[in-house]
Amino acid sequence: MIKVNTDIQNQEQIDWLLKTLQKDAIADRDIKAALRKLAKPLIETMQEKTPVKTGQLRDSIDVIKGVRSKKGKPFILVGPRYYEPFGGYHAHLVEVGKEVYNVNYAGVKMIANAYAAKKDWIYNNLAKELIELLQRKVKRLGL
Repeated sequence: MIKVNTDIQNQEQIDWLLKTLQKDAIADRDIKAALRKLAKPLIETMQEKTPVKTGQLRDSIDVIKGVRSKKGKPFILVGPRYYEPFGGYHAHLVEVGKEVYNVNYAGVKMIANAYAAKKDWIYNNLAKELIELLQRKVKRLGL
């Protein structure tokens, strides 16, 4: 049996690994499942940093559904959902405030700050998840 062993340090190495393995090495649905799992702490951080008046904006932050990716290029979107029954349609105003829009308050930067806080953790754990997926694929192939 072949044991997969590698040391992935950054985003460029993850990109290289996926390009080298080509589209069929790991199923897109498996990668999306790993991304959804890794997105949970990011979503929680965004929700914690969101100001609360009605709670509608906080409740709207999650994985955005209905976004299709091309085969071999899986991704997910995380952020405020503006479609029914959610009310995240005003998130851009709260995020940037008077910096961009004609409003009387400063932006909170809840999305940007949450991303900056969790980015390194997500990339490091994404490498671990990809290695686990590869090991399962090799095991299934009987190599």
